[in-house]
Amino acid sequence: MNGLKFNFKKCLSVMTGSFAIFAMFFGAGNLVFPILAGKATHNAFFPAFLGLTLTGVLVPLLGLIGILLYNGNYQDFFDRFGKKPAFILIALMLLLMGPFGALPRCITVAYGSFAVLSSSLSLICFSLIISFIVFILCLNQNQIVPLLGAFLAPAKIVSVGFIILFGLLFASSPHPSLLPTSEAFEYGALKGYQMMDLIASFFFATIIAAYFKNKFTHNDEHSGTSFNLTLYSILLGSSLLMIVYLVLVYLGATFSEALSHNPPEQFLSMIAHLTLGPSGGHIVTVAIILSCLTTIIALTTVFTDFLHEHIFRARLNRLVCLSITILTSFLMSNLGFSEIAALLSPILFYLYPLLILLTFINIGTWIWRKHGTMKNSILS
Repeated sequence: MNGLKFNFKKCLSVMTGSFAIFAMFFGAGNLVFPILAGKATHNAFFPAFLGLTLTGVLVPLLGLIGILLYNGNYQDFFDRFGKKPAFILIALMLLLMGPFGALPRCITVAYGSFAVLSSSLSLICFSLIISFIVFILCLNQNQIVPLLGAFLAPAKIVSVGFIILFGLLFASSPHPSLLPTSEAFEYGALKGYQMMDLIASFFFATIIAAYFKNKFTHNDEHSGTSFNLTLYSILLGSSLLMIVYLVLVYLGATFSEALSHNPPEQFLSMIAHLTLGPSGGHIVTVAIILSCLTTIIALTTVFTDFLHEHIFRARLNRLVCLSITILTSFLMSNLGFSEIAALLSPILFYLYPLLILLTFINIGTWIWRKHGTMKNSILS
């Protein structure tokens, strides 16, 4: 009976972890770029989906697994390239994921959904309200994964599920595309870049790995339990993301004309209104705002921890670091989604291939060392 209960606890933790991964990744760019890929490629949406899957799911999956192999510590993962280069690279990535990139982009997408409901509130006022909510929710860092996985992620999955279900019911055949298959694939791959999920994976994996270590390592006689459970959560969460991306790319292709007069940050809310009507669309739009909130919380936590532990080396109170992160994100969010995306695009074009190469090198190095250790143990 105790064993059954313990197994149930593991399964529940894996589900919570996988939902948390989905919640952390499925934020601003993940709500927009798959639909944008479908909207631009029409009936060539499937090659676009394959390109987006390559750079937006499989490559981030390697990043998650890579960090996990290095004990869930992104510092160890990058330190093999040298302390100073690693620090500079980590700082650059966190600035892009944090207050100068993905984090304020999430706020603008949340506002885009809110603007479908009402235009009475300005972006500045909306950003200020969201920033205050995030500040309150991030005060207790030990409750981040349970908050994301047990409460906000299910709300996100249910809301996106409603949009997917009714979107598919009301979807029409996509218009013919003039794009060749190779160009559609390339377009999807570039949109996968812009989701920035490889960069996010390096830091989100640390949060998930720490969650399982704290939950199981001290109470379980098998040292590999936390590793295995983290891996199962990563694979399940990535699979869920891939399924949702496929449908969103398809919906972007089928609703391309209806979305032609809306900015990208309003795409998903408009699909909800077109398929569910005003009342249902309002409910789902609120849920979309909550879904952005999950990613904002995750990114705020990661960047705050970096400021506290590595920039100020605990000399500055974590509460002050949290305030700096939120204030900078608030100021950047007022540039708007398109302006932030334009700033990030050229940086990501050059940075992403480098990060993919580093990920392959680190995973290959770990496998080579593991093989060497096993070979030596057998010989001895």
